[in-house]
Amino acid sequence: MSRRHPLHFAIALALASPLPAALAQDPQPATPGMDAVDLDAVVVRAQYESQVRAIDLKRSSDAIQDTVSSDSMGQYPDKNVGESLSRLPGISVTRDQGEGRFVVIRGLDAGLNSVSIDGIAAGTPEDSVRAAPLDVIPSDSTERLTVVKSPTPDMPGDSIGGMILVESASAFDRDGRSVRAKAEASHQSLSGETSPKASFNYSDIFADGTFGVALGLSHQDRDFESDNIEVEYDKDDEVLDGALVPIEVQQRKYSINRERTGLNLNLDWRPGEGNSYYLRTLFTDFTDAETRQRSIVPLGEGDFTANDDGTYTVDGIDPGDFSRRVRWRTKEEETFTISAGGENRFGTAVVDYKLGYTQMRERVEDEVEARFDYDADEDVSITVDGSHPIPRYTVADDPSGGWLRNGNYEFDRFVVAPIWVDDDEVSAQVNFRFDGDAVSWKTGLLGRWRDRDVNIDEAELRVGPDINLGEWTSGSPDYSHGEMGDGISSGAMNDYLRASLGDYSARPQDEAVNTEISLIEDYVASEDILAGYLMATMDFGNLRVIAGARVERTEFEATGNVVDLEDEETIGSITTRNVSSSYTNVLPGLHLRYDSDTDWVFRGAYTNTIGRPAFGDISPRTRINRDEGEVDLGNPDLDPYESRNLDFSAERYIGESGIFSVGVFHKDIEGYIAETVTAGNQEYEGFDVTTPVNGDDASVSGIELNWQQHFASGFLVGLSATWLDTEFSLPAGASIDRIGEKFPLPRSSENLYSAHIGYEKGAISTRLAAVRRSEYLDEIGDDPDYDIWVASNTQLDFTADWKIGGRWSLYFEAANLLDEPLELYQGSPANTLQNELYGRTYVMGVKLRL
Repeated sequence: MSRRHPLHFAIALALASPLPAALAQDPQPATPGMDAVDLDAVVVRAQYESQVRAIDLKRSSDAIQDTVSSDSMGQYPDKNVGESLSRLPGISVTRDQGEGRFVVIRGLDAGLNSVSIDGIAAGTPEDSVRAAPLDVIPSDSTERLTVVKSPTPDMPGDSIGGMILVESASAFDRDGRSVRAKAEASHQSLSGETSPKASFNYSDIFADGTFGVALGLSHQDRDFESDNIEVEYDKDDEVLDGALVPIEVQQRKYSINRERTGLNLNLDWRPGEGNSYYLRTLFTDFTDAETRQRSIVPLGEGDFTANDDGTYTVDGIDPGDFSRRVRWRTKEEETFTISAGGENRFGTAVVDYKLGYTQMRERVEDEVEARFDYDADEDVSITVDGSHPIPRYTVADDPSGGWLRNGNYEFDRFVVAPIWVDDDEVSAQVNFRFDGDAVSWKTGLLGRWRDRDVNIDEAELRVGPDINLGEWTSGSPDYSHGEMGDGISSGAMNDYLRASLGDYSARPQDEAVNTEISLIEDYVASEDILAGYLMATMDFGNLRVIAGARVERTEFEATGNVVDLEDEETIGSITTRNVSSSYTNVLPGLHLRYDSDTDWVFRGAYTNTIGRPAFGDISPRTRINRDEGEVDLGNPDLDPYESRNLDFSAERYIGESGIFSVGVFHKDIEGYIAETVTAGNQEYEGFDVTTPVNGDDASVSGIELNWQQHFASGFLVGLSATWLDTEFSLPAGASIDRIGEKFPLPRSSENLYSAHIGYEKGAISTRLAAVRRSEYLDEIGDDPDYDIWVASNTQLDFTADWKIGGRWSLYFEAANLLDEPLELYQGSPANTLQNELYGRTYVMGVKLRL
């Protein structure tokens, strides 16, 4: 598929032709007396005012932070919360089906960030990690997105990467009544599908300006596809001299329907000066219905013969090694947060307080995959050309092309895999501030009580009636990576299963494994956190000093299962394992901020932060395999990651809408968690025990640059760059024997860049935006040839908005213009492990503001 399009060059030419003249213009002048946060009372442009809001919040902050703010229409330059954040310095995202899901801050895994919604810690519907997915939150339900990179002592300490603050709108963010509505249709080039999206936002202030109501509704129903190919590699020592060769190719075609629904209702009461009260609620529902058709082609299950043209032939392949599969599943993730609180001033004393509740759910109740094997009489030969990153191959079977036809496959098994995850948290906090002449003191308490219940099942059902796969045949899918043959209808499979799934059961020899898989990942856990802090804020002329410390006490309890296998077909016993642990962390911090008289702001910070271990690592799971002499063991005694952080930044503010900043930072992280295998565990003598442990230290250093400016000519320009240097090593006894080697942290790109250029004047607003990240290590292998890397990627998007009168506007968006794939490789870019294409997406819509 082409990675370039004539539209790219047309957009670039249209935007770039007047750029030199624009850069010669003076910066947009400041408007005297204008409040940069409350902009609805003045006539401003959407991108300009969004930039002004964000810059004003950064300048007034005591912490080192960056913000993405909506404009007066409640819109972001990007339509996904995670992708909006990726425009900020030091931020990247990991994607699911082309959409930003998890946010990586300064090269650190998303599980080492904290995420809050309106000041309440967000949970996660994921079963084993702490990372909170951000694609479940519609951007239309939010007002501001902030990343705090150096938290002050009054902020939660579990933020080694940073804190992500998601804020919804208050009626007092607007000036009087505001009604905003939007409707759009998006078209994906790969699937040819067109999908609707709509949102409505209302806010008003009543009772003589003392009571505010803000309501938001949004819904998106998106149909799209992706084309995926995955390759498995191994070394051939007999014919190809130890070369890394493809041994299996998997063709995967995804057809997806994603629905996002968001509802938020916020109430504010400000009865008098110094007194305010509020209620914040947010509900989101994310439903992902997915069909995956998969074809497995064996390239390494036979006799190798090298050919003179550089190819090789694999003969004697058992046709039963070819497989065709279809999977259906509906994943539903729900988020509900509610918080109520207030603030009261008593002379020089201020008290604020908040109660909160967060509920997150994941349900996958209908996942089932049907698997079929090729039923042919003769062995198959395949000729492979491995000179390309994605290997090319030619299958020689009898009848020719029979491996592509559904009618030639026989039933193998059904795999059913339901998942239930519940994550609930209740929190309460209170803060006291005392403002003196020379110093302001602040102290407070926070309590968080979290409960999780995870149930992951899987069963293979091989005994039952035969199935003619030909009866489920649909049209051959359009597939970018070659020929997939007959399509397989998941609708036909579901119709069959509704009537006949009860006729299938497990083979006797599979029952032990089914039971083990259905129990080993299950756990019930509670985590209680009590935190307190004391900090002082002192002003010495233009210098502000914030010093203090935070103490966090964590108590963890969990119950899981111990599955004792005598061999792969026999369970010796099933028992429960109850565990508990606790630890206390003291987190001092010092912040310096100097405001010069020439629009420069200098900041420095020394902070201590922690990252609690992933739930999958501390769960009490225990799998004992006596036949193999192996034990797989969770470790609830893991200590948290502990990080000492240094940050410095210099910021030059250019009028109201411009900024140039440079920042440097360093993190020393103790107790980086890695998996080890040991034979000296006293509880399991004679077994090789695999378990996660606190290992060696890790470090992160980096430089961030950022420039944003709005010119009087109407042009907007933004550039940011981050350079990272990360390092860690595996501890002694690690399950991968590469002791002494240094590795970059997983999911840490060395280079991150973003840029945008826009034009906004009169009735027209346009923007061309790009984000690029370099490759990153995803998984460490047994040697460098087996390391898994995610290749570099560039995302290019375009938006245009035309205002019609004072209330209506039309807009056009083009996303993923370069159509670069998500690509993984093994060892070297010459060995593509995965290549997934999503196509371009075009959007047309209309907005109304009253």
